[in-house]
Amino acid sequence: MAKPLHLDNAPITEALVDIQVEQQQGLTFDGLQEAFNKLDFGYYFKNQISQGTFGFRLTSDGQEPQTTAEAVQIGLRLHSSDEQYVAQCRLTGFTLSRLPPYETWNALIKEAKRIWSVYSDRTAPVRVTRVATRFINNLQLPLDYGASFQTYLQKFADVPEEAPQALSSFFQQFQLVDTSSNARVNLTLAMESIRSGEPAPVILDVDAFTFTTLDPEDEKLWAILENLRDLKNRCFFGSLTDQAVELYK
Repeated sequence: MAKPLHLDNAPITEALVDIQVEQQQGLTFDGLQEAFNKLDFGYYFKNQISQGTFGFRLTSDGQEPQTTAEAVQIGLRLHSSDEQYVAQCRLTGFTLSRLPPYETWNALIKEAKRIWSVYSDRTAPVRVTRVATRFINNLQLPLDYGASFQTYLQKFADVPEEAPQALSSFFQQFQLVDTSSNARVNLTLAMESIRSGEPAPVILDVDAFTFTTLDPEDEKLWAILENLRDLKNRCFFGSLTDQAVELYK
């Protein structure tokens, strides 16, 4: 395991804080839209967030099966004026994403607290049910085609020696439980394709989350996020060799 430390050139493509809630009864998309009619906090409306539903029903008379499809509006996507942050304000919760270039955890949390306060004040959720932080990294490993990925990745599954050694794509995922806190992590390593002579675009996706029943104004929310960030760091650095970490200092 590589030693956790600050990386000046961290390979982060997106870092986010996600808070899911139980909303007050009767809140609709129209009500949510009305709550954010006034955008006086440095963000502007980008588009609506929709969720598609598909239905399939067999008939008893031997006729063709009946299908239905529809899109339901569930939230709003807002962008900061400098295009560095994206806020998703949904009926089921709130997500704040930091786009490249990533700054610091403290900057992300400061903005998350600010926008969460707006979301919470305007929608008045009953309770927080799930808290998460997720970091998506594009490692861009300097590997020759056919070279071993274990130069940079810990616990990477071995390809059988008798099989071809040149990987063109892979997907490896662990669903983990931290027994001391009961927090969960989805840890994913994946690569869709690699071209000879170019860095290997390996995605390292760490999604740390926990379920809870917090009052929306409870400061414990931010302590939980700090613990999830520590868990995320353990998984990130635990996935890399010291040689890999040197790439991002």
